[in-house]
Amino acid sequence: MQAQPDYLISQVPSSATYSGWHIALVIVGGTISIPGFLMAAMLGASLGLGAAAIAFASGSLILGFLAALTGLSGQKSGLSAYTLSEFSFGQWGGKVASIAVACSLIGWFGVTGAMLGRTAALLVSLAFGVHWPMEAFVVVGSALMVGVTVSGFKGIDKLALALVPVMLMFLGFAAWMSIAEVKNWSIPSGGKSITLATAISAVIGSYIAGVTIQPDYSRFARSKVAAFSSAFVALGLSFPLVLFVTAIPAVALNEPDVLAVFTFLGVGGPACLLVLLAAWSSNVLSLYSGSLSLATIFRCAKLPGIVVAFGIMGTALALARIDEYLVRYLILLGITIPPIASIYAVETLLFRSQFDENSRQQQPAFIGHALFAWLSAIGIGCLAHVQAFTLTTVAALDSILVAAGLSFLLHPLGPLRRT
Repeated sequence: MQAQPDYLISQVPSSATYSGWHIALVIVGGTISIPGFLMAAMLGASLGLGAAAIAFASGSLILGFLAALTGLSGQKSGLSAYTLSEFSFGQWGGKVASIAVACSLIGWFGVTGAMLGRTAALLVSLAFGVHWPMEAFVVVGSALMVGVTVSGFKGIDKLALALVPVMLMFLGFAAWMSIAEVKNWSIPSGGKSITLATAISAVIGSYIAGVTIQPDYSRFARSKVAAFSSAFVALGLSFPLVLFVTAIPAVALNEPDVLAVFTFLGVGGPACLLVLLAAWSSNVLSLYSGSLSLATIFRCAKLPGIVVAFGIMGTALALARIDEYLVRYLILLGITIPPIASIYAVETLLFRSQFDENSRQQQPAFIGHALFAWLSAIGIGCLAHVQAFTLTTVAALDSILVAAGLSFLLHPLGPLRRT
């Protein structure tokens, strides 16, 4: 079977692979986002920089380890997360999982697009006195995202190489300008008081969907070491540093709104550029992975057409101000989506060695033990969310662990079924 453009449902050949630092830059670009800025600033103001640094490091280490495992799944198989789901859930079960992930990603695309439009319009007004409607920024930003993503992983890689160093330098500059104003590293400067466990949960929840789609990028890794190290370095080491330098200006100026901080520092103009670049670099990953998920359902469609359609739907949601109505829905998806990753990781890393097209076509419509593990994990995650029962105090992490344990124990080659 001839590979489709960007290897939508086929294995990535060794001739199309990249080094680990290329993969890491793509992931780092995804972590530098507007929601991440706001979360880091609020946690810094609520906990103080000392406790916030612990939350950033703890949550990011968990994310880095989980992403390294899902990344290894992608590198071993050479397949996207959605094709791996077919090997784990069955041909139709995998489509159900793909639809769930696509809904999650199109929601995040709309949320980030709406936040881009609103914050860019505000910053342009404050910095230049020009009042442009937020819809104009949403449309322009979405068009830029679609323009890069239609070229597939190559376009995303080039975007990351260009934007990530610029964004990191800007965040570092803002932190350097304000760090002298930090009076105390342990006493919160403002905002609502939260617990350390809640803060760690927020850090994990901010990128747990990215852990699920990690194979989409790690399948291009040249080796297992490249796949593992790129995910762990990007999330376990780089991500907490990004969050920390973002929190410093917020604590220094006693202002949990990082966008207001940039304005107070007199860098409102560059902040407009940073907002655009951050939304661009993070939302192309949602667009790319969401399009891959739809490609497993619409097999006859080509990637550029799917990307454009996905971008139009996400832009429509952004223009409808979906970020004002989607909070509970995204919380539910945060519990629903991560177990998919642990189930396909168990299948790929422990039990499966063949990933060719013939093996995929021989899969049954549904695989019962995987679906049972997924539904059970969702139930446990919901119980953890309402604080009725929890294993780790983090709902998404509870659902991941339950799904992994059940899929291992109940697998036909697992210990219980073998016995």
